[in-house]
Amino acid sequence: MLDRYLNAAVLHDLKNRLAILSDELTKLGRLDLPAQAHSHARQAHEQAHVLTRKLVEFLTAQQASEAGGLRAAAAEEVPEAMLQDMHSEAQMLIHGGLQLQLEIAAAVPAFWFFDQHLVRLALDSALYNALRFARSRIVLGLRVEDGQLCFSVSDDGPGLQATPAHNSTGLGRLVCDEVAKAHRNKGRSGRSVLRNHADGGAVFELFLP
Repeated sequence: MLDRYLNAAVLHDLKNRLAILSDELTKLGRLDLPAQAHSHARQAHEQAHVLTRKLVEFLTAQQASEAGGLRAAAAEEVPEAMLQDMHSEAQMLIHGGLQLQLEIAAAVPAFWFFDQHLVRLALDSALYNALRFARSRIVLGLRVEDGQLCFSVSDDGPGLQATPAHNSTGLGRLVCDEVAKAHRNKGRSGRSVLRNHADGGAVFELFLP
C-alpha cells in the first residue's frame, strides 16, 4: 500500500515540475533571441509537453486498474467550444506545411454531458499520433451518430498497417479505451475506435453516450 501511494506522490511531483519547466520554456520562447535558440526552446517545450502527457496517461491507466476503475465526472459541457480550444492550442505544434482543420456537423447539440478532462486526454493522445504520421493534413471532427456524440481525429498518413508498432507502449490506446468506457448513460457505454480512413490515413473516434 505504501509503495502505491509513494509512486503516486512521486509521479504527481514530476508532473508539477514538468509543468513549471514547460512554463519557463514558453517564457524563453517569447524573448528576443536568435532563431536557432527559439527553435531549440520550441523543441524542448514540445518534449516537456509529451512527457507531461505520458505521465498523466500513466496515472490515468493506474487509476483504471484499481478497484472501481476509472470514473468520469460528467458535467454539462459545450463540445464545439472544447474542440475549438483544442484546435487553437494545437496550432503551436504544427510545423511546415501541415494543416489542422475543423469539421463540425451542423446537427451537433450545444451541450453534452461528459468529463472534459478525460475526453481531452484521449483526444490529445490521438492528436499526437496524428502529428507523427500525417503527411499534410489533420482533421478534428465532431458529429452525432446513433444518438452518441463522436469526436474524431483523422490524418492523411500511411494508415494503420504501415504504422510502426515497435516503439509504441500502447498506453495511449489503453487510456482512450478506459476513458470511453468510463462514460455511461442510460445503459450505454462509450467506445473508442481506431481504424483506417476510407480516403487513406487513420482515424480515431471517441463515442460518448
